[in-house]
Amino acid sequence: MIDTNQLSALVSAFRVETEKESISPETVGKLLQDILDLLKNASTDAERKVLDEWKAMLSQYTVVYDVSHATGMVDMEHMFLTLKGRSLRNGDTFSSSVVLYGANSLQAGVMTASHVQTLMALQTTLPQVRSAVTALQNTAQQQGWQLAAIQAAGFVVTDIRQGSGNATKILLSLTKHDVRTGEDFAGLGTCQIAAATASQAGAMTAAQVTALNTAKTDITALQSKMRIVQGAGTVVNAAQVFHIALDKVGIMLFGYDLATGEREIEHQSFYLAAASQYGAGVMTAQHVKQLDALRQAVFGGSGSSTELRPFYNFGIEIVEGKDLLYLRGVDELREKGYVPYLFRYSRKRNKTISPSGNKGHGEIRKGWNVVGKADTLSVGNMGLVKIATNVFEHEFETEGLEQYQREARFFLAEKTDPRGGQPYVPFGKTRIDLTLKQDDNSYKPRRVSLLYGIAFANYKVGKRDLLDKSRLVTPIVPFHIATCYNNKQRIWIFER
Repeated sequence: MIDTNQLSALVSAFRVETEKESISPETVGKLLQDILDLLKNASTDAERKVLDEWKAMLSQYTVVYDVSHATGMVDMEHMFLTLKGRSLRNGDTFSSSVVLYGANSLQAGVMTASHVQTLMALQTTLPQVRSAVTALQNTAQQQGWQLAAIQAAGFVVTDIRQGSGNATKILLSLTKHDVRTGEDFAGLGTCQIAAATASQAGAMTAAQVTALNTAKTDITALQSKMRIVQGAGTVVNAAQVFHIALDKVGIMLFGYDLATGEREIEHQSFYLAAASQYGAGVMTAQHVKQLDALRQAVFGGSGSSTELRPFYNFGIEIVEGKDLLYLRGVDELREKGYVPYLFRYSRKRNKTISPSGNKGHGEIRKGWNVVGKADTLSVGNMGLVKIATNVFEHEFETEGLEQYQREARFFLAEKTDPRGGQPYVPFGKTRIDLTLKQDDNSYKPRRVSLLYGIAFANYKVGKRDLLDKSRLVTPIVPFHIATCYNNKQRIWIFER
């Protein structure tokens, strides 16, 4: 039965506490008692037990009232469902996620992103697959036509060998294969290759082989003779008087190196000794003075052939290791207003302008040629020689440098061949390569020595005006600018 003790106690309390003006407590109590009796008669212990067990069981479960796709938690291989519900035990709400895994070859599941990508890729490549299938079908059809054509031909050539011949032609023996029966037939046909002529290719005849062997023998003999010629050294093809002193004259020879092929190289320099009573030689300054004295004694007067133009001497000093060039004995020259000129021993052709204004070029001159003009060189108080930076176009940066520089590299213009990337120096009309090509087509650094000279003159000339060497008041004193290599780095230095 249903436990009604507490309800009965409440009804009793109601009877005691209810005021007289209200409804009669007895009436209300009787009504409540009737309800209790009705409930008592309507309920049994077995029914209450079932209800209690059912309530206890339901308290362990929850009620799901919403299911949605959690788009914020989707990844490439899974999909998540968001579940929302309420507990039957205490009424609390909750939210959780359920993972739905992708389908694979063993079990069903959701369609993953990789599945979609594969499907889209298949859709993209489907036209290409169709094209490939069509191409295969066309190829198969063409091969069928080719096979039919080969079978229709009957025979194909499977081997070509050199057969018999004579001194002026070659015969080729052919082996044929019957594509219908599979049989081979050797020597069924021949092909002739005619002898080569001056106008068309062909077989080398016996006479040509004989001529080739004869030429090989002649070339071997010629090579032996060339080695002898190359061992001779240098063929001299030019000479230059490069220094005049009081009692001797310097001579420098130039030529062609037979061993290396190098042109216009300095071969040898030497001095011509003064003439004496026992042998011919250079007429010294002392001889000229003696002749002047004899002329004055015989003919009278004070005139002298040597007084028409003064002639001075000076020297060049090179400080090794410091890349410095000094002029010695030039104080008197500078006091008299003479200026230094820079010379190179080279081939040169000056630009010219005719009186009518037409531009052209003069004759090519080989020998001492002026570089720049009167302000090309600057000589300091201590005799240090510097050159203007604008005389040559340099590949290295010169912006921000002083107008005159003392380093040897400023006395020339080192260039790079844009086609082969090899360095060279333009020297007048000549190009001097700074590397040598070897048998394996690689390049190695080359030792180069360029001949320069300095002399003083008593007047200045324009950019295109030729300097009259008869107006020089000093000899052209030579020096060299040469290459020096330090850890494969090329450095330009001064040399005597």
